[in-house]
Amino acid sequence: MQVSITTRSINSDIKFLHDHMSNHPIWDSRLLKAFEMKHLNIDDIRFVFSQYYLYSKNFTRYLSGLMANMENDYFRAKLSENLWEEGGGADPNERHSFLFHKFLTDSLGIDLDSVKYEAYSHNFVQKFLNQCINEDALESAALLSVGTEAIVPRLYSIMVSGMKKVGLSDSDLKFFHLHMECDDEHAETLEEILLDYKDHPNWKQRSLASLDYALNLRLQFFEEIFDSLRVQRVKDKLNKIQDKKSLYSKKMSESNLRFNLQTEVKNSSSPLYENKIEKHNIDFKVCRAPFPAEVIDARLLTIPEGRCNERHKHAHESVFIILKGKARIMVGDKFFDIGEGESIFVPRWEIHQSQNIGEGDLIIYAITDFYLTGSALIGNYNSTARMNDELN
Repeated sequence: MQVSITTRSINSDIKFLHDHMSNHPIWDSRLLKAFEMKHLNIDDIRFVFSQYYLYSKNFTRYLSGLMANMENDYFRAKLSENLWEEGGGADPNERHSFLFHKFLTDSLGIDLDSVKYEAYSHNFVQKFLNQCINEDALESAALLSVGTEAIVPRLYSIMVSGMKKVGLSDSDLKFFHLHMECDDEHAETLEEILLDYKDHPNWKQRSLASLDYALNLRLQFFEEIFDSLRVQRVKDKLNKIQDKKSLYSKKMSESNLRFNLQTEVKNSSSPLYENKIEKHNIDFKVCRAPFPAEVIDARLLTIPEGRCNERHKHAHESVFIILKGKARIMVGDKFFDIGEGESIFVPRWEIHQSQNIGEGDLIIYAITDFYLTGSALIGNYNSTARMNDELN
């Protein structure tokens, strides 16, 4: 991940704060990594920013808390310029909170009246606000300068890259681009205020402690959002289980409920996945049973005589049932020779491979929990399987 995108000159007296901020663990948070790797889908992004809105719409309160605790009228006047810009200047429709509101409602289609803020979102905002209102201006200035405004260009550039992946345009992301452009100026004003307290006792230690407090608060918030994302992805499935709701519908056709293996083997002209790599002796195809399931995914693997599939691993666990032929199955560092009517279990994330060691085609029926893990995994599911030449 990039170290920093700040191009303005940093006062040497606060360079140690910027160095600490640039190397803080927040940049390795799971949420920012997910944005950076473009692993979030549109529903994930809706959830993230519906929670983030509580922080954003209270931002002018943080600045006002600092202003109320400052004795220097000159810096209160300068800080009022920041508030003026946050408020959209002479145009209320350009208020930063209003632009974020439009992003949520128009670009993400969120009904804000239906948003339920998590307890950790309230906790993040309240602790942030308490620090600005109840602490000395020195601590508040450190929190809001290097601990808040100075991180925005880097923070939002990471988020923007992840949001563009799901099709959001620069027009949709106006709020973020605006802050990436103007928050360096806001940070400079707040850093001037912080430097005005440089002669106070323990200025360095107090500044660093407040900076760390701000970054740790946000890191905790991001980590809790990430944990919630994993729950959100499987929430509907869990609710149906708990509410004893059947997936059965009278409108389901016979093909939704029955799967003829022999017919599918003969007619599998459009496989789910197939691959052929001569140098690795790889040749296979995979078809899927069209069951309207939410957890179980049934697949049919066909491997010609003397061939194998890739050595790979993935998030779902599997049970292989040999329908025809003889197979040598590698699971981890063990090899099993199994024939028709036998089965074997493959744990999730374990390297495995199937090889046809019999005569004619090898046909394996695989029962997996892909529809669960495919929802739960925050990542690119297609990249979890590793090819032979990547493993060698």
